[in-house]
Amino acid sequence: MTDALEDVVDAALRRALVDGTDARRYFALAGALDRARAGAEADSPPAESVSVDRAGAALVSTVAVRALSASPRDGIDAGAWIPGDSDPHEELVVAGARLARRRFDVDATTVAAAAGVDPVRVVDAEASR
Repeated sequence: MTDALEDVVDAALRRALVDGTDARRYFALAGALDRARAGAEADSPPAESVSVDRAGAALVSTVAVRALSASPRDGIDAGAWIPGDSDPHEELVVAGARLARRRFDVDATTVAAAAGVDPVRVVDAEASR
C-alpha cells in the first residue's frame, strides 16, 4: 500500500468511519476505487504491480466521484455500475465496508452500522475467502 490511489482509498474509509451523515458516499467511493484498482491489476501481467501516481489517483477519483453523484439527466447512467440493482451504489458501499473491516480491523457491526448495511453482508464475503 504505497501508491497514491491506496492513500485516497484509505482516506475515504477513514472519513466513512467517522462521518455520520455521508458515510455511505465515502464507503461507495472506496469500493469504486478499489474495484478500479482490482480491474487494472487483473489486466496486468502477474509479475507487474500496478502503481498509481498522484495525478492518476486524482483522475480516477474525480471520475468515480462524478459517476457516483450522476443523475440520468447528466448523461451518465448511474445504474451502469450495477445493472439491475435498485440501488446502484449498494454493492460499492458493501465493498467499501468490507475493505474498511480488513484494512482497519474494525468490528463488523460498527462498519455495517456506519455503512447502513446488514452486518451479515460485511462478514459473509470474508468467510468465503
